[in-house]
Amino acid sequence: MKYTKRILCTVVAVALLLSVMLTGCSMPKLVIGGTPDIAGTVGDREITTGEYLAYLYNTFNEMYYNQGLYYYEYYGMDPWTQEYTYGEGDTAKKVKLSEYISLQTQDSIIRQEALTAMLKEQGLSWLEEDEKKINEDIAKLEKDAYLAAGFSNENFIKSYKNLYLNERSLFYGLYGKGGKREVSEADQKKYFEENYLSYKIISIALTDSEGKELDEAGKKKITDELNGYLETYNKDKNFEAAVDAYNKANAEKDAKVEPSKDADNRQNVDAKASSMDKDLEEAIRSVAVGTAKIVTYSEGGKTPTAALILRLDINDPKTLFTDEQENIISSLKYEEFDKEVTEKAGKIAATFNKAVTKKCKPENFLG
Repeated sequence: MKYTKRILCTVVAVALLLSVMLTGCSMPKLVIGGTPDIAGTVGDREITTGEYLAYLYNTFNEMYYNQGLYYYEYYGMDPWTQEYTYGEGDTAKKVKLSEYISLQTQDSIIRQEALTAMLKEQGLSWLEEDEKKINEDIAKLEKDAYLAAGFSNENFIKSYKNLYLNERSLFYGLYGKGGKREVSEADQKKYFEENYLSYKIISIALTDSEGKELDEAGKKKITDELNGYLETYNKDKNFEAAVDAYNKANAEKDAKVEPSKDADNRQNVDAKASSMDKDLEEAIRSVAVGTAKIVTYSEGGKTPTAALILRLDINDPKTLFTDEQENIISSLKYEEFDKEVTEKAGKIAATFNKAVTKKCKPENFLG
């Protein structure tokens, strides 16, 4: 399992990783006395323990917070006792979270080494605008912000820039506009037209409070309700009015319902690349562009559902295609790119010092 594809998304502020420094929270004090200075060797380069810890910290934050593993605690479970599958095929094995994060960190360091080499081979540099944004965020770091965690600001900045700039810069440097493997706008448009859906929806499950399918009378009550929202929409082609009516009908007594906006209700989805419900996709495609109608489908292939769907034109506004070009290129070429990088990384000799990896545990970042 990798978490590399997220790096192809638009670079955002270093909100989570810098939050400890910028909100005045305290960094856990790690005791790593006696730990060797060198954590390992990747290719012909030694990885210091400080650099390893910086990568470990990035991986920990990505998995524990961004991927929501900390939610286990809210349900009375210890996330560190959970098992995860590391590797694929015959080499796959079950490991606890701490080891999983450590192994992912080692893979990440090796991958960055491969990406750095490939950038040089292709004559590419970091994307200027992305680097500028990251520099603006990193400038907010306090002096020795991560020293208590066992690594310097320099090591944090180095690892963070590699993680968020290497992958994007190489990928879009190759497949983006002007790249050696530039994806033509015609190919991008074709993918966009075939796979993107824009719609607004009000859906209601055709089940009772126990999840059992309603009888015909119960189903008619819901479809009649949806027909009322359809009539509201048809008065002036304002779907927000229909959503507001639905929200008011389902709000608690005396609760104030704020009017919804187009941006609240419009959903633009790449049906092929996303984990979109296939039954919902078919339901949307059954509606003609620019029209609204009531459809029934099985949500997740299991839950009978009725919905009022307004299908929108993906070419209106025209900015949708432009806004989605990075994602479209990613959908078309990332698998090919990832295979190439993975093969390159697989040829890099790497060893990690067990004395370091055993002592530098990701759970220590929790204090």
